[in-house]
Amino acid sequence: MSALIRNLRPALSGLLRPKPAARTTVPPLPTARRYYHAPSTRRSHEALKSPGRDSLVRRPPPSPHAPAVPRPRYYSSRRPRSSNEVKVQIVIAGVVIVGGVVVTICYGTFETVPYTNRRHFVVLTHSGELKLGESQFNNEKKELGDKVLAPSHPDSVRVNSIAVEIIGAAGRSLAGHEDDKLLDGETCAGDAALSPKKKAPRGASQAMIKHLDGFKWEVIVVDNKQVNAMCAPGGKIIVYTGLLDKFNTDAEIAAVLGHEVAHAIARHAAEKLTKHMWIFMLTVFLLIFIDAPDLIDKLTEYLLSLPFSRKMEIEADHIGIMLLASAGFDPRIAPKVYEKLGKVGGNSSSLKEYMSTHPCSKKRTQLLLDAKVMDKAMALYTEARARKEEIDQ
Repeated sequence: MSALIRNLRPALSGLLRPKPAARTTVPPLPTARRYYHAPSTRRSHEALKSPGRDSLVRRPPPSPHAPAVPRPRYYSSRRPRSSNEVKVQIVIAGVVIVGGVVVTICYGTFETVPYTNRRHFVVLTHSGELKLGESQFNNEKKELGDKVLAPSHPDSVRVNSIAVEIIGAAGRSLAGHEDDKLLDGETCAGDAALSPKKKAPRGASQAMIKHLDGFKWEVIVVDNKQVNAMCAPGGKIIVYTGLLDKFNTDAEIAAVLGHEVAHAIARHAAEKLTKHMWIFMLTVFLLIFIDAPDLIDKLTEYLLSLPFSRKMEIEADHIGIMLLASAGFDPRIAPKVYEKLGKVGGNSSSLKEYMSTHPCSKKRTQLLLDAKVMDKAMALYTEARARKEEIDQ
């Protein structure tokens, strides 16, 4: 009996030993959802608050062999324009362009710039230019207030006496621009300050200086450390005391005043207004096809507006040195003035010049030192000195 129990012990122990628990297969965690575009923050918050939405539904992972969905690229933060906005833009462009064409046809005229004989087109009438200059000058005086020095101030007296020399020289030289002799005609406005009996010549010269007839020359000096001067249309000259501090001699001040008066003689303000009107018409037209106003503004500024401004400054330098010589000041001082201005403002690089309204001082100096320009100016200077010697005798 004991032998039988001994033989059954292994079998009984196998039946009585506890079997290990069956291994259950744990299901894999859901694969993180892959986004092929940046989900909005608002949608993700709503999904967390409301279970059962699309964002929490288990979706099978994408197949590794499936083509990737391209991400949308946005090159601008501006939304695309609707068809209605495009139509409005077309209407605005049409109105601006038609209006500009009408103004150009009705008021536009070709004129010749004195000294340089350059032909330019302007749409601003002589009377309109005078009103513009008068308004600008009055606004400046109102803003400056007590900073405008009294006419009896020594600086005002000095600057006015130099300005009279430049304005008188403009009258004499422009009156003899085409002919050496003065012919019968209307009184030259620029020469009225010195000799009202001088007459302007007939023909082309008279047409060149016709816009000077209504000029009411006025000079004020402003107590300001800014090294600058300006001449508004109509002969309204403003000089800052900072300029007088940097340039001590009358010849240097005369060189600056000659440059500013040259802007008025050449009608640069009217030409600038004309050019800006055309640039605005071009800008409005381009906005129909290119919805990038900032880009268009920069392109028109660097390719059209600034190069035109630098061209006007160079022309004013040329006319200014002729006025300087005609007034009896040595024209060789003019290049030195622009060298000094370059030191005051800092020597600009080529990139800075490209982004500036004025050319660099080095270029301006080189153009004035050109043999043709300087020889012509020295001839006027010799004539002016001889005239003064005759008057003194």
